[in-house]
Amino acid sequence: MFELLRSSRPARPVRPSRLRHARLWLAAWTVLAATVSSAAAQDLAQRVSTETLENGMRLILVEQPSAPVISFHLAFDVGGIDEPAGLGGIAHMVEHMAFKGTESIGSLDPAAEARALDAVEIEALALAHVRGGGDADAVALAEDRFVAARERANALASTAPLDDLLGVAGAAGLNASTGYDSTQYVVSLPANRLELYARVYADVMADTVFRAFYEERDVVREERRQRSEDDPTGVLVEAFLATAFPDHPYGRPLIGSAEEIAGWTATAAEAFYESFYAPDRAVLVAVGDLDPGRDLEVLRRYFGAVPGRETLTPRIPAAATQTGERRVEVAFDAQPQLAVGWRKPTWPARDAFALDLIDALLTNGRTSRLYQRLVLDDGSALSVSSSAAFPGTREDNLFLIYAQPRAPFGPDEILAAIDDELARLARDGVREEELEKVRNQVRASTVRSLTSNAGLASSLAFNELFAGGWERLVDDLDLYLSIDAEELREVAARTFVDDRRTIAVLRSDGGSAVPDVDGEGGADGSDDEEDR
Repeated sequence: MFELLRSSRPARPVRPSRLRHARLWLAAWTVLAATVSSAAAQDLAQRVSTETLENGMRLILVEQPSAPVISFHLAFDVGGIDEPAGLGGIAHMVEHMAFKGTESIGSLDPAAEARALDAVEIEALALAHVRGGGDADAVALAEDRFVAARERANALASTAPLDDLLGVAGAAGLNASTGYDSTQYVVSLPANRLELYARVYADVMADTVFRAFYEERDVVREERRQRSEDDPTGVLVEAFLATAFPDHPYGRPLIGSAEEIAGWTATAAEAFYESFYAPDRAVLVAVGDLDPGRDLEVLRRYFGAVPGRETLTPRIPAAATQTGERRVEVAFDAQPQLAVGWRKPTWPARDAFALDLIDALLTNGRTSRLYQRLVLDDGSALSVSSSAAFPGTREDNLFLIYAQPRAPFGPDEILAAIDDELARLARDGVREEELEKVRNQVRASTVRSLTSNAGLASSLAFNELFAGGWERLVDDLDLYLSIDAEELREVAARTFVDDRRTIAVLRSDGGSAVPDVDGEGGADGSDDEEDR
């Protein structure tokens, strides 16, 4: 399921000797965060090489030769909000198909497999037609023919060609994810395997074969059952988003509804792929032991050969202005949960940056305001978390607070305490030392991302696709310094108002709220993404 929130659950207590080292480490990060912006920008800029190919694909290479490894991050600005009505979740399914290989990667007999896959699609459409007629014998016969066609096609190809090929080459972290806003493919490989990567993924972009589609559809249906139907947080989040965004794609299940998944066809998925996943909607970031002069030529040779094509730009409806509080309740045999979200602008609006700071102020660590109040002082919550941009960032979104009550407290008491803390923030603001702490936390988290090849690649890809350029990764650090205590108070006052909020409550149905005796219960927090 998509990740819901950053977990604010603290680590277990550490021994005094370790605590001293932890404090020194935190102090070092605080000093670094206060001075890193210009130095990091200068250093990063010197190590970055970029190129836009003739087909529109953007390449970003970052020299970071600490080890003979390269982390690759291929991202498309295509996600759940681009899906047409009735095809919810199809972007996630297309992401799965990219691992099934191409005509030259995975097929034992390309011509025979193509004919077999055509036969599978004919039988799939025939089965759908027969099921509409209601004749049980005809349906059983059509199902048998469908299964037989799939077995013939599957015998003509490898089951996991990319995993096999890249695994032998030393791949680590091979994965993909789909969010409402984008689709990502990630892997790290030995530096001497850059040409292999380019050869494989250029072929995937140009010639993905939608093999084993219906087997994978069954996998996704089970995934939905586990994460969105049998999981209480999944049930709550679907109801919450549908209520918060009744007229916008952010309100649809990212994985698709059960009915939509059952109706997917390889034909529809391929049409969606052809309509959106073109080179000019992609950015490839490579970070590691690179030689830009040599490696750009290799990437240009392979990815430059991917044909460009026109793609669709869906007309995403603007979410209607919210003029009143919205509420939804769901019943589930589980401990109660609470989700509250306020409508807010996305980046680059200045309020979005101020709300990043408020996010840290409220739930980042044991001394954060809501954790201190709900978990430590009142003992009314097992956990509390927040997100300043949920469930996506391409469109205006929500500031979300999520909490799990601790029995005998319930969602209503938690909501009252949250309201009290937000009213205090809007009325009294923050102390200067408190503001300085959260500024450093937000900036330090960015600095930490620069030390990991995969983390840096992910951040650069996001900023290149959605923030106006990769340079914003470091440039925006200075913006946080310009937000003072009064501005933070004003943003809180105009954001956290009842008319702009949606409340979702999960109440126990046949179960009871069981206290967490260790005090370490927490949401199974997740990103707004469906992993492969």
